[in-house]
Amino acid sequence: MSKEPWLAVNLSKIFPGLGQIYSGQKNQGYFLIFIYIALYITALCSIVSSKGNLIIGVGLLVTLGFVWLWNLFDAYSAAKSKNTREFEDLRQQSKDPWLAMFLSQLFLGIGHFYIGKWLFGIFAVILIIVFSGISQFLSPIIYAVISYLAYVFSPVHRQRSKNWALIIAILIAVSDLLFISTGFSLRKYVMEARWIPSGAMEPTLHGSPNQWEADKILVDKLSYRFEDPKRGDIVVFSPTEALQKEGYQDAFIKRIVGLPGEKVELKNGQVYINNQPLPENKYLSSNQRTVIDVCTSGIQPPYLAKPVTIPPASYLALGDNRNSSYDGRCWGVVPRELIVGKVSKRFYPFNRIGNLE
Repeated sequence: MSKEPWLAVNLSKIFPGLGQIYSGQKNQGYFLIFIYIALYITALCSIVSSKGNLIIGVGLLVTLGFVWLWNLFDAYSAAKSKNTREFEDLRQQSKDPWLAMFLSQLFLGIGHFYIGKWLFGIFAVILIIVFSGISQFLSPIIYAVISYLAYVFSPVHRQRSKNWALIIAILIAVSDLLFISTGFSLRKYVMEARWIPSGAMEPTLHGSPNQWEADKILVDKLSYRFEDPKRGDIVVFSPTEALQKEGYQDAFIKRIVGLPGEKVELKNGQVYINNQPLPENKYLSSNQRTVIDVCTSGIQPPYLAKPVTIPPASYLALGDNRNSSYDGRCWGVVPRELIVGKVSKRFYPFNRIGNLE
């Protein structure tokens, strides 16, 4: 039985291996599905896990892209190899409706331009731009409808495969919605990318008001669902009540130095925990002194003007740039529920990519 090469490509674009299964190469299709899922899970674990290797994770994602791209060519070739010369000659005599459907997924209304429906192609471009601005969840549905209409408006429909058009359109919408939902869930519950806007964490993290000059980091939002923050963790947290009163709205990035129930005080330019000096030579430069002289604004006297005991479910967080960091010395502790996550990796600049300690 003849197979539609561009129908196979449409299927493999939705998920690698589906086009090969449609073309009759089931073992190859199932193998591709397995390899793609395995690579995706391994890449995600390498990137998300605080112990994972970011370079390996990114490398696997790049490999995943190449696998996906190769899979499209292979799906086309697998389907074409099943066809007779007569069917191929017939297929090439007119605009291919499955190619029109594929092109419509790549860029706005290009599938309609391909079949000569210029006015509807322009309308499709406008429609997608308008609805994309309203909600990102509407875009997959619009793309699916426009792709389906690219098939419908094509001059030729071969009887054996025309029933696939609606199925493909539904799969396009469902797969794209799942992709968007997965990305949203990962950002909200697993990991989020941020950049460092200030120099309060120098030299560990380079900050700048220009995000293209600043370090870019990944914030692990998952780990603290299973464990408590630890001393030494670099964390992102929402402004505390004291900071909100001062007008702060953006998240802060600091290092945890004091844990719940501990007595903290500043003596001789050092942090003391339960009457013992805290060793911080791993992340503080030798000329850094931890004093309250930086606390020229905010509540007075500063929070660490005298020894304090950290309340339950709260943490003392300080910047690594002690000479220029507006931190817990000045305004107090961070409640557990305000901690967004742990900074686990730096992904930019590329020469400093890797895990953070």
